[in-house]
Amino acid sequence: MEVVQRGQLFMISMSRKGRALGMITFAAPSQICFRSLQVVLEVLPATLRELVQSGKDIEAAYWELVIKDIQDACKLFESIYDETDGGDGYVSVEVSPRLADDTQGTVEAAKWLHKVVNRPNVYIKIPATAPCVPSIKEVISQGISVNVTLIFSLARYEEVIDAYLDGLEASGLSDLSRVTSVASFFVSRVDTLIDKMLEKIGTPEALDLRGKAAVAQAALAYQLYQKKFSGPRWDALVKKGAKKQRLLWASTSVKNPAYPDTLYVAPLIGPDTVSTMPDQALQAFVDHGAVSRTIDLNVSEAEGIYSALEKLGIDWNYVGTQLELEGVDSFKKSFDSLLDTLQEKANSLKLVSL
Repeated sequence: MEVVQRGQLFMISMSRKGRALGMITFAAPSQICFRSLQVVLEVLPATLRELVQSGKDIEAAYWELVIKDIQDACKLFESIYDETDGGDGYVSVEVSPRLADDTQGTVEAAKWLHKVVNRPNVYIKIPATAPCVPSIKEVISQGISVNVTLIFSLARYEEVIDAYLDGLEASGLSDLSRVTSVASFFVSRVDTLIDKMLEKIGTPEALDLRGKAAVAQAALAYQLYQKKFSGPRWDALVKKGAKKQRLLWASTSVKNPAYPDTLYVAPLIGPDTVSTMPDQALQAFVDHGAVSRTIDLNVSEAEGIYSALEKLGIDWNYVGTQLELEGVDSFKKSFDSLLDTLQEKANSLKLVSL
């Protein structure tokens, strides 16, 4: 398994046999990579100077830097993409977080990024906000592969799956084999929020459920995945070469030091899933994790935990909405901070602010 450490984000794809295929991608721009690019800027003053002196404003300069980086990363993983017949080896580039509430703006940005990157193994990353769910359908219908991000609830996840299926059906393509997608379902942040709610309730039953909500919901998400990608509707798309929209586990680092360091990795291993891991989580799993199918070993237990939380007054829709708002806000702040850093760098090179 080859590890590329750039942006500190690793994606490992699991085959049907549960074997690591080595799909490790540089996904940018994400919140992590916004920060990483600030470090990269220390060695790119000449490139930045050239871009701004050519008439680019700061945001345009940012996109030019990112697009070149994404193209290089796509080239790096092209052999994996070819060897797996388009199953792995993807690189994600996200539309501007400022478009999270703009349906048509997201569509246009996705089409533009797909065109300028011009690589078969690029994913255009789109947030799963209510305004962007229709964007996902439209972009998929244009034959563009999508990484759907910021999914925090089962209800929104089902909407995302439906958008993918609707987009495939609306595409009019006779060969759907090169239109693929992943659905990035966030995990640890769910426990971070629900644990606080359980501590506020304070009963022994509530406290006993701390650290269990996120994995339980993720296990039920996989059950939904299996249900939606089967049956007559899916079979008709498979005849045209369609591929399943795989579940991608995001936010897998452990926030509570009292929890096992592989809590959001080890229980979520299953066929056709992808696990994203920051450096610390990856090293922990390499050190003492075991690769085996775990995602559907305790479905009844997951259902019991999910229901028990509801009985305690935990509103899953509220949890999903709140985490989505926080996620979008965090991404926007990181993006704005990066543009500010770029501007400061330009100013330090005695360039004119445009």
